[in-house]
Amino acid sequence: MGVRRFEELVAWQLADALQSEVYRLVFGSADARSDLRYKSQILDAADGIASNISEGFLRCSPGDFCRFLDYAVSSLGETERRLRNGIKRGYFDAAECSEALRYAKRGSKAIVRLKLSQRRDWRRGRLPPQD
Repeated sequence: MGVRRFEELVAWQLADALQSEVYRLVFGSADARSDLRYKSQILDAADGIASNISEGFLRCSPGDFCRFLDYAVSSLGETERRLRNGIKRGYFDAAECSEALRYAKRGSKAIVRLKLSQRRDWRRGRLPPQD
């Protein structure tokens, strides 16, 4: 039986966990919180990961889903880069970011694998299950 809701996707679950970690880090750091540009950019990037996975899934088209998974992996890369910039700027300790970076690494693998599975389904003419 296939996935019926985007919340069941491991890639979405990891993206949601990463977003929560980013929020915890940013709002737990007075310096990151007060750098409005940085805060806006990292929060938008973190928000974009799960949002793009869910939007692509809800299009019910493997081709569209693959395109939105590309957007999600790009947002994930941006989030990871901004976390590392936050460490360099002294907003966070590297140890504080280890969980978020672990979610980013696992999420990237999950999104890429999900995209590969969608490509296979697309070539076979299959669509995701619908109610």
